[in-house]
Amino acid sequence: MARLSRGTRETIKTILFIVAVLILVLIYVVYPLNRTKAFMARPDIDELPADSILLANDITPFVEAGFKADSFRVESDGLTKLAAVMIAPLDSLPRGLAILIPDERQNRNQMIPLARAFVDSGFAVATYDQRASGGSSGRYHSDGQYEAADLQAVIADLEIHGRMAHPLVVVGYSAGADAALLTAIEEKRIDALAAVEPYLTSDRMFDKVKQTTSHIWYPFHRTMFWWWYNIRSSYAAECRDIDQLRAPTRKTFLHVAPERQDDPAVRKLVESAPELISLRPVTGTEQELVGSLLELTRR
Repeated sequence: MARLSRGTRETIKTILFIVAVLILVLIYVVYPLNRTKAFMARPDIDELPADSILLANDITPFVEAGFKADSFRVESDGLTKLAAVMIAPLDSLPRGLAILIPDERQNRNQMIPLARAFVDSGFAVATYDQRASGGSSGRYHSDGQYEAADLQAVIADLEIHGRMAHPLVVVGYSAGADAALLTAIEEKRIDALAAVEPYLTSDRMFDKVKQTTSHIWYPFHRTMFWWWYNIRSSYAAECRDIDQLRAPTRKTFLHVAPERQDDPAVRKLVESAPELISLRPVTGTEQELVGSLLELTRR
């Protein structure tokens, strides 16, 4: 068998090195950049107009549902404008106010059945498209951290314009649930909240989204994902872990799937304030959720 010359061996080594570098670049640069867009960007990111004012704040679905509705916008951080809708009770002054925050991958129209239950109970309702969804501006959402700042901006706007009423209850889903939990740590205007399937940690958000999208495992994939996500989105969001969980200071319903009730993050949050947090499964109707929250505000 003929032996390879030294020059041939060096050429093969060089080729293998280049191939290895290209594979690493593909795995740790090109691929995570592509996946962060698929995971965290709004679905219509490529068609998003440069001027967010061009995004429609269409309240037609609420009017057609029979609500007395009015649209408004809230500027959150100078770059993000939230498309919101205010719904008043039909025949009376509001007995309270409910802020409804949809899943970050949905829009506020999904809140119509829940809004109906609150309005029928005499509450005014405010709901809005989260950043990077529907009529709100923004190209990327987060795991609830930036959404918490958005919720604080909405509460402040309602207060400034004389639309605040108590008890103030907040219902959030997914990242909206995390926004409610994070905001309720210090926001004294919130009287009670329901957090439905919050992520609680950044890894949980990543794993949840990964279940619904194709993603190839590779070493340190969560770290690289978060790194490129912050670069691509221009955010500076910290990766939240279980040690950073803080208890809300308001009465809270924590709704999670039955198989998740023994999750370490869920248990730690509940045990941090057992007198305030009630752990419940994700079951029941909108009317039952509203009834439970109203009972919670009367305690």
